[in-house]
Amino acid sequence: MAVEVASPLSRAASDSNDSPDTVMTGISDTELSESGAETKAPTSAPAPALSRNDDVDFLLHPAELAKGRRAAENYLSSFRSDETRKVAEEALETLATVISGGKCDSVEFPWQQVQPYHGAAALTILKKKGAPARVESLRCRRDTTRSYRVVPEAYPPRQVQKIRSTLSKVIEQCAELGFVLSDEPEEKTTAPSKAKKTSKTSKKTAPAGGRLLGDGEIRALVAASAAAGDAAGHRDAVLFSLIYRGLKIAEITALTFESVKFSNKTGICSIVAKPSRGGSRGRRIDLANDELIILEDWLDHRGDKAGALLSTVLKNKVEGKRLTTALLKTICEERAEDAKVPEFVPNDLSRSAEALESHRKSAKRKAARAAQENMSSAEKALYLASSETDADALNEAIQFPFLGLNI
Repeated sequence: MAVEVASPLSRAASDSNDSPDTVMTGISDTELSESGAETKAPTSAPAPALSRNDDVDFLLHPAELAKGRRAAENYLSSFRSDETRKVAEEALETLATVISGGKCDSVEFPWQQVQPYHGAAALTILKKKGAPARVESLRCRRDTTRSYRVVPEAYPPRQVQKIRSTLSKVIEQCAELGFVLSDEPEEKTTAPSKAKKTSKTSKKTAPAGGRLLGDGEIRALVAASAAAGDAAGHRDAVLFSLIYRGLKIAEITALTFESVKFSNKTGICSIVAKPSRGGSRGRRIDLANDELIILEDWLDHRGDKAGALLSTVLKNKVEGKRLTTALLKTICEERAEDAKVPEFVPNDLSRSAEALESHRKSAKRKAARAAQENMSSAEKALYLASSETDADALNEAIQFPFLGLNI
């Protein structure tokens, strides 16, 4: 799943040392007036704040859509012939359909919000068999006047390469317009050999637990691991899924096959973590459907033998040994490269799991307080206009379908 996206996409690296509540959308609406294309922002209201730990990937606020529209139109206007412009517009349409799950078109999409792991996952989805038919179905679902077209079973490699190039160029347009911020030094993109030589010294000086991974980054790691399709990939997908649900590395490595509990009465599969030596209480996590599928894929390789739930794999065969710190570090390095996520270490995963859990609890408390202060959902449905309902508010934020196009 190794894909290269334009360097301006590396904004995630500049966020690596920020707190969980760091705001990602810091571009002011007045920046749209730098050229004559747009003289004022489409709305006076600022774009809502998005934390790195929120479970959404893209804001569809009018101000953000206006930035993406301007970048896409600038890119498309660079073509002299209608034929080449049409090919580029088709590539943008395909990308927007995949990344937004069919909610956005080629122009009305916040391209400046795309991160490297979004691009890597989108291209992985497009390489799979059946992707053209799924993309066409999403287009027809969004545009009811569109007739279903006959499409090939898979996108040709040349077309995927064109889509990759299109994504890089439209993000470059976002950077040129000032919509993408990157503090990453040029040495990382222009002198990889120099970066490799200095990597040992940088590791010595780097503080332990250097950064927190965002919600989207962990979901991207799950998808990248699952896309590998082998035993190690399915094991790593389970690992990152449990991190996403708030379990720390020590809790995960202590899990055994007996930690998996299935209730015949409720039909719910749960993971029961034992209390750690540090004094933390044992926890029970009910798996969602996608998480259960990932676990089942791993258990198909592992079997039902007693021992560690996540174990070592050699040449696609499960050895059954417990994961070591050295192996966990290797897993982090390899999956970070596959998913195009900035580097991290196992300790960062534990800290990120704790931060995600704390963020979600805080969000629930805020939602509970807001529900008490404001009118109930039933009252809103009775007394508010349809344009002011919760459904419209939810349309301002979407989640990237990292595990594929669910149609």
